[in-house]
Amino acid sequence: MKRQTLITIGICIGFLVLSGWFYMRSSAGSAQNTQEWSYSPESPSPSLSGDGRSAGGDTADKGECAVYICGAVKNPGVYRFSGDARVCDAVDAAGGFRKKADRAAINQARTLQDGEQITIPRKGSGSKKKKTVGGDSGSGLININQADLAELMTLTGIGEAKAQLIIDYRTENGSFASIEDIMKISGIKEGIYNRIKDQITV
Repeated sequence: MKRQTLITIGICIGFLVLSGWFYMRSSAGSAQNTQEWSYSPESPSPSLSGDGRSAGGDTADKGECAVYICGAVKNPGVYRFSGDARVCDAVDAAGGFRKKADRAAINQARTLQDGEQITIPRKGSGSKKKKTVGGDSGSGLININQADLAELMTLTGIGEAKAQLIIDYRTENGSFASIEDIMKISGIKEGIYNRIKDQITV
């Protein structure tokens, strides 16, 4: 009877030891799994050194913006960016500048704003039109045969009324043959002519 009791006790002790060993092994494995998971968010970090277009959690953390870039770029269109993207990034995404792009006309270091339009101008596109409408494109003088009301009013001593008289004269009599002919306009005599003669041409 004693022998049978000792065997039973031995089996119980062995079972307890074995159970304890399995429990410790299970606990260690669980702790290891928890540590590996806690570092997993760091794994996408290398993607930030790429072209700035990350997906999933990075997009949500950094924010996303869509911009329309057009004008003097090779591939105009809508492009999406994440993180602190700049105008220069949008230009690169659109294939780069065209040869006639006025690169100095924009701030390439500016941060992009969601929904904005970026227009890259061409060189010489700013003031050329204004010069050819009412002025001499070479000298910058006001052509009294072509200038509109607003341009004529930029002349010294010429207000809205006199500017309208100049336009009415052109309509009724045709172009001025010389700058001196402007004195044919009522209210424009030698005094005003002497002040504007260096500002006008025909």
